[in-house]
Parts: sequence; C-alpha cells; structure tokens
Amino acid sequence: MLIKRLVPFVIFLNFVVNLQAQLYFPIVGTYQKKSAQGMAIWEDRAYLFNNGGHCRVLNLKTGEVEREFDLDSAGENTHVNAACFGAEVADGGGLPCIYVSEYNRPSRCFVECINDSASSLVQTIQATEKGRPVFVQSWIVDGKGRHLYAVARQSPPKGEKNSAKVRITKYRLPLLSEGSDIVLTEYDRLDTFMAEFASGTQGGVIKDGMMYLPTGLQESARGRFNARRTLQVIDLKKKAIKKQVDLTFLTVNEPEDIDCYQGKLLLYCGQEGGIYEISLK
Repeated sequence: MLIKRLVPFVIFLNFVVNLQAQLYFPIVGTYQKKSAQGMAIWEDRAYLFNNGGHCRVLNLKTGEVEREFDLDSAGENTHVNAACFGAEVADGGGLPCIYVSEYNRPSRCFVECINDSASSLVQTIQATEKGRPVFVQSWIVDGKGRHLYAVARQSPPKGEKNSAKVRITKYRLPLLSEGSDIVLTEYDRLDTFMAEFASGTQGGVIKDGMMYLPTGLQESARGRFNARRTLQVIDLKKKAIKKQVDLTFLTVNEPEDIDCYQGKLLLYCGQEGGIYEISLK
C-alpha cells in the first residue's frame, strides 16, 4: 500500500527534476521596470534586451552580467521584439552588427555596431509596399544565407477579432556599404508565405534552413487567443511548420527570444525571467 502511495510522488518528483534541469540561467526578465524582449548570443555572451533598448551582457560561462548599456536607437518606440547578429562587422566593431526589431510602427530594423563601451546605429531598414510602411513584428537574420526575414501577423478578416495567419517575407540582407537608410519595397521580396498559428509572435533564430520562433504569452494570460506557449519550427525551404514544441510546462513566463549556443537552443523569458534550454527530441 505504501509503495502504491509513493509511486505518484516519485513520478511527480522526477517530472519536477526534469523541468528544473532545463533552466540554464536564473536571470530576471523585467529589469528597471522594463519588460524583457530580444536576445542574441555571440560566442560566450548573451545580449539581453529590455523594452526601450537597454542591454545587459551575460557571460554564459560564469552566469555574471558583465556590463550594460543603451542602444544608440534606444527610445520609447524601440520595443526590441527580436535581436539577431548579422554577417558583417562595421568599422570600430569587434563583433558582427546586431539587428534589432523596433516592432512599434513604423516597424524598422535598427542595425547597431556594438563595441566595448557603447553601441552606434549604422543602418536603418524599413519595408514598404505601394509606398506605405509595412508592419513587422520581428526582423530575423539568416547570416549564413545573407537573407533578412520579416515576420508579422496579418490583420483579421472583416468581422473577426483575431487572425491565426502570420506572414513571413524573405529579403536579401542589405550590405552596410549600401548606406545608412535602406527601404525595401515589394520588388525586393525574394519570397513570402503564410504560417498558421494563433500564439503571439516573439523573436526568433534561423539555423540550417529552419526558423525557430518562440510564441505565446505568460501563464497569467491563459485563455487569450494568442496565449499558448509554443516553439514553432518552420522549414523555410518547404514554407511550412515542421514541428510545434509545447512550452507550457517549461516556464510560466512569456517566451521572448531564442538563439543557439554550443549546439543548444536557449530561450529567454519575460516577467521573472530565466534562460531555458529546449530539447527538440
């Protein structure tokens, strides 16, 4: 009888241990009263952004925040919904430029050169169609393929409140030598397709032809149309969702952005935060 009572407890304990083993670093998301947003990793450092454009640099070997600074493009409109390192190093930079999503209209992509003491804006990219700015939630860089993807949920059909359709548009990645202000039009589109999911769109990363897109909201938003926490794995060649990974029991916080580190996928979360390792098995 005692054994029967212990079995559920052992199963539960094993479940909890497995979840805890996926926490990579217990760092807060909301910082200085600003919500957590994008994250980009270069070598052994994670660049963690908050709404408005503030950045903390986390050493992934020691778990210590080494320094913090404001982006040159920082401001009330700079949401930093996504952050990705690109392929070019600007003059005065020691690492590739970082591409930051403004999110709020006009939804530009800010290209910043980060050095040891500050960050400088070297290029601004904007998408337009028929001369009008296009709303883009997340700009995601394919550094290897030299492409830039724009991700945005489509407006709901007339008479409906929500839309489950997300448009993914592929552009070339502009060179830094092309100038400080770049406008991409409908004639610059290399490809575009729709992915269908309701969960709220966050940041993302591209690796080996796959776009890893964390989506959804924190647990307190349960019941909302876009709340389900899911990692969307999108095959960019086939233009289709290959896999959906349920993040419900990984964290109760909002999944914000994701990047690769030493063969792992690391997810940065909002509210109480945390950086989590995601298994795709």
